[in-house]
Amino acid sequence: MSTSMADEKSNLRKAITSRRRARTAPERALAAEAIALHAAALPALVRARRVAAYLSMPSEPGTEPLLEMLVGRGVEVLVPVSLPDRSLDWAAYEPGDVVAGALGVPAPTGPPLGREALATCDVALVPGLAVDHAGTRLGRGAGYYDRALADFTGVTCAVVFEDELLPHVPSEPHDRPVDLVLTPSGTFRPERT
Repeated sequence: MSTSMADEKSNLRKAITSRRRARTAPERALAAEAIALHAAALPALVRARRVAAYLSMPSEPGTEPLLEMLVGRGVEVLVPVSLPDRSLDWAAYEPGDVVAGALGVPAPTGPPLGREALATCDVALVPGLAVDHAGTRLGRGAGYYDRALADFTGVTCAVVFEDELLPHVPSEPHDRPVDLVLTPSGTFRPERT
């Protein structure tokens, strides 16, 4: 990665992280409910039988209402477990069965299903700090999701706040684009060139 690319990504991460910290708890709660409502009508999720999702951190767009909606529909939800080698294992999500995992990231308490469990999912809902109009997702920089999604063939959907859907996000060849973007304002389908 070039120094200018690294700087551009770092500066964008800092700006978005700062904006996220400034959001109030009521704003985040309303956003989480709106995301779940939009997700409920998303055709890919309506048809899905097994979905990979994630347990949101406090500053991220909340996923709890979304996960509850999916489980309530009878969808099996898998959530990631961060491993020391910076890869992701997966475990079944059960409401209430969550602990603070590595680096303070919420983690499920169920048994690990293996890294290959992601391949059995119809949809992967992934976190991001920003997504651009071409579907380029900016993560936190550790590459967990880019590596996990490298061979994923299902629908990939990033979840961000609406002001994090940008015209351009800096990208590198290893950055895996997403198929959809879910925000509190609705769903966006990136333009593929």
